[in-house]
Amino acid sequence: MDYPVSKPIYLVDDDPAVQRGVAALLVAAEYAVTVFDSGDALLACMDELDFQQAIVLADVCMPGIQGLELQARLVAERPGARVIVMTAHGDVPMAVRAMRGGAVDFLEKPFSAREVTTALDRAFAIVPAASPAPVTVSPVCAANYGRLTPREREVLGEMIEGNTSKLIARNLGLSPRTVEVHRQKIMQKMQARSFAELVRMAVDLDLSR
Repeated sequence: MDYPVSKPIYLVDDDPAVQRGVAALLVAAEYAVTVFDSGDALLACMDELDFQQAIVLADVCMPGIQGLELQARLVAERPGARVIVMTAHGDVPMAVRAMRGGAVDFLEKPFSAREVTTALDRAFAIVPAASPAPVTVSPVCAANYGRLTPREREVLGEMIEGNTSKLIARNLGLSPRTVEVHRQKIMQKMQARSFAELVRMAVDLDLSR
């Protein structure tokens, strides 16, 4: 089903409630949404779709071809395709894998209208290229990372593995409260407005293992 308005979005999700909710949210923000109920459905129409103009917004966990496999197919067969993956809340390792595999961004469900439109606008600002551009780290991001203490860098490494504060505390021999203080300082020093943004920074800095 299509929701024609303006900037094209290919929404791939098997949950009808998510399809309706996200599509309505995007139409209200003046995006043009085409909904696919599976990755296989999108691939079946691939020759008819314009991946130079559209952004693919795909769920990671679906029947049939999974989101990361769909992303890999698109990156390989449609160079320049821009993919944003939707992950379950807290599935940081999956988000890191997606980003390292070529996704331009990720969103943790549930997400707000502001979060999804910000991610889409950021993706539309990327000019599709025939081959992936080398990752560049902003001077500000690199400088902010340089301000972290050795302990804060350790905590950040644990965070992007998806570990909870309790597990980080156990791994590093700290109290959970101390870990929470470190997490707050890391967010402040890195100037990250959300945990998702912090993960993007970590991937760009090549901190993920």
